[in-house]
Amino acid sequence: MSGDQELEKMVASYLSDVRSQFEASTNSVEASSSSDTEQQEQEEEGYQSDEDPNSIKHEPLLEIKSETEDSSDDEQTDGPPAEEDSAEPSDADEPKPEAERKRDIKTEANQNRRMEGKRKHFMDLDDNDIRNPASATERDLMSLLFGGKSEMVTQLCSQADERGTRKRKPEHLMQEVAEASAKEEDKPEPMERSAAWHDSDDDNDDDEDNPKVKRNKYDRELGKLTYERRRKKFEQIVGNPKWADLDRVQEPDSDDEILQTVGHVVKPKKGSQELPKETIELKVLKTLNRETKHEGKIHSICFHPSSMVAMIGGSSGTVSIVTVDGVRNEKLHTIGLEKFKLTCARLTPDGNEAIFGGYRKFYHVYNLISGQSATLKIPFQETWSLRNFCLSPSGQYLASMGNCGEVHLLNAKTKELLRTVQLRYESAALAFTPDSRHLLCHSRDIEVTVYSLDRQRIVNVFQDEGCVNGSTIAVCPNGQFVATGSRQGIVNIYSLETTFQQKNPVPLKTIDNLTTSIGSITFNATSELLAIASPDVTNAIRLVHIRSGTVFRNFPLQNSQLGNVTCVAFSPSGGYLAFGNKQSYVSLFRVKHYQNY
Repeated sequence: MSGDQELEKMVASYLSDVRSQFEASTNSVEASSSSDTEQQEQEEEGYQSDEDPNSIKHEPLLEIKSETEDSSDDEQTDGPPAEEDSAEPSDADEPKPEAERKRDIKTEANQNRRMEGKRKHFMDLDDNDIRNPASATERDLMSLLFGGKSEMVTQLCSQADERGTRKRKPEHLMQEVAEASAKEEDKPEPMERSAAWHDSDDDNDDDEDNPKVKRNKYDRELGKLTYERRRKKFEQIVGNPKWADLDRVQEPDSDDEILQTVGHVVKPKKGSQELPKETIELKVLKTLNRETKHEGKIHSICFHPSSMVAMIGGSSGTVSIVTVDGVRNEKLHTIGLEKFKLTCARLTPDGNEAIFGGYRKFYHVYNLISGQSATLKIPFQETWSLRNFCLSPSGQYLASMGNCGEVHLLNAKTKELLRTVQLRYESAALAFTPDSRHLLCHSRDIEVTVYSLDRQRIVNVFQDEGCVNGSTIAVCPNGQFVATGSRQGIVNIYSLETTFQQKNPVPLKTIDNLTTSIGSITFNATSELLAIASPDVTNAIRLVHIRSGTVFRNFPLQNSQLGNVTCVAFSPSGGYLAFGNKQSYVSLFRVKHYQNY
């Protein structure tokens, strides 16, 4: 059945109920009118009525119905009954029963006439009369008592909406209320931000089905306090705190700095604050080669660029590969080089190969991925070996020192000799710049030669101030500084740009804390820390703060036994620091300022 047919049925039933109610009200009006007429006639003839005077309470119904008023007017304008009434006082001699009989006949006639008029008027009443009342007063009364067609449809729709609203969840209801309140506000609102978190208790603390929940008298229809009311109440009592303002400007001296302190100690921000000077926080860990200790004099310590693994090479020809965790430092693999006195070992920048060199006319290449090793020979007529060599950061070049001042450049992948650079003095140490475009060679004299790989020629030769015999050289990873060491224990720190241009550059800082030959010099990954060591004296090791040019006063640690340090190495991110000595021990420290490996 369609919606229109169903609506028509409902209207028809509604009209039938109206007719029945109207007929019942008409009957009651007739009874009251007859009683009133009879009482009036009795008063005119001098008879006292025994009826209850409270019967006049039916008069308001007569005033409401316009039809009854018309019928009463007809009765008053009727001529013959009036004459009979006027003649009644003159007939005093007439017997009493005859007068009562005439009065009864007249009353019955009046009642029949009224009933006939009412029935005729009701028969003429149809649906149009109900929908279209005769006067404005009648229309208002009908709408108030019964309601019209439009009012009935509106009422049915409103009842259906109320039933659907009751079945909705409280969250949907709250959302509709919030949207309605937002539309009512005329002031422009700021851009809404999504909530950082949602409290599930806000959805369940005022459950409508729970009779124990205390309702708020201002919000009984919803059954719960809205979030907006709670927020406004909080602001009235507490106010809007400063930290809750998302658009506030952060001041340099904010409360966040107070939260970073514990007593009088200020905790540095991780990865944002520079390395502090004067003191450095270090933690002593287990010996790195604690499971082997038979590498001999340690010549090389190499941290893997991507894995927490280190390679340790010594003069005995044994190379150990161990994990770096500071607790167990478990040994992973051992490479034995028979009849080979190892003097230098390096890992390629990608960490796939390891190259081992010595004084012999051959060298070894070990593939860490496949585990295969290869022995490559140096041509017999050549006068060089890989006793001391270095790899470029790009992994393209390999530079090795000769016996008579030569420097040999090889292809690091194919091991093919590219060219040979002749210097005036024998080289003591080599170092590539971070961009692999220049090679710096520190001679056993006072000169430092700068060779350009792009131009394939020497671009500058400068003198190392305060140096008599050079021993080592290193360039920092950011390409800003270069450090040189001598056999007299002097370490000079230069600006790298000045060494490309000036013949006698002035060092930025000179470190003279050691008095014996500098055997190892290394920068950390952030170029903030410089480690220098001498193998001639026990515990001859210092850590230098580059920016201030000062030595940390709390290192070496008191009562530390580092031995004769022969090599120093930092992990790729500077979190670990290792020292190898002549006694075949590799000490491991944790640098707390750096969080990563």
